[in-house]
Amino acid sequence: MNRPLRYAVPLLLMTFAASGCFDLESSLHNQDTLTSYELPTGVIPAAQRTHVMMTSQGRTIHGFFVKHPDSSETNVVLYNHGNRDHLQFYWPRVEYFYTMGLSVFVYDYQGYGMSEGEPSEEGIYSDAAAAHAYLASRGIADSSIAVYGFSLGGAPATHLAARVFTPRALILEAPFASASRLVESAVLADLPSSYFMDGAYDNEGKIGSVHAPVLIMHGAADSFVDFENNGRVLFEKANDPKRLVVVPSADHNQVMERMGEGAYRSLVASFVRSPLK
Repeated sequence: MNRPLRYAVPLLLMTFAASGCFDLESSLHNQDTLTSYELPTGVIPAAQRTHVMMTSQGRTIHGFFVKHPDSSETNVVLYNHGNRDHLQFYWPRVEYFYTMGLSVFVYDYQGYGMSEGEPSEEGIYSDAAAAHAYLASRGIADSSIAVYGFSLGGAPATHLAARVFTPRALILEAPFASASRLVESAVLADLPSSYFMDGAYDNEGKIGSVHAPVLIMHGAADSFVDFENNGRVLFEKANDPKRLVVVPSADHNQVMERMGEGAYRSLVASFVRSPLK
């Protein structure tokens, strides 16, 4: 399936929940596989990007490191994308970061794009750790890396910042707090999260172990990962310094659109460069 998370999960839950045979895990990861990446060069010249192959749980996963010519690699965004598609779909986000003067590393989880294997909770944590290890191999200090997670990507992003290393900053866009709260957001049914989903994806249990500045952006009108039970919960449990930006009328995939590209770029660029201000 190749549709936004907010559409895919509720429809499937309505169809299969009564039978007890539905597993949200399989729908959380709506991956497509590729034999090659076709990335535009209008914003980011081919010479400024490096195709990277890494090993995660014995499988080869793929990513791209984009080096901004004006960056000394002291402001690098490690981008953990959402569930909808592979990194080629999210390339416009990489371009936005590039136009901010930032270097970026984006990668595909196991089972996405050209990456081998099948996605799972433990798999995406391993994939994220491999991405961090690649940046370290380039000599990039942890204090130079801002970890960014969109939607599903909030899980590996939070895991990295809580369990793997202390980044320059942690930025979460439309994140869910846990599997349990994600299910509560998706269906009006008093059923345990384990009925639908094997993994815990316990972002709210981990974020208190993050000792880096945290920025959370969430749409007030998010119809899948509702703000009050997810973004607000994460913000309340995060340590200082932290910042919360609630975007009026924004649905799950509309934070940047409703905020405005100019305001989004200004906010993210300034937080990456000076997260403590």
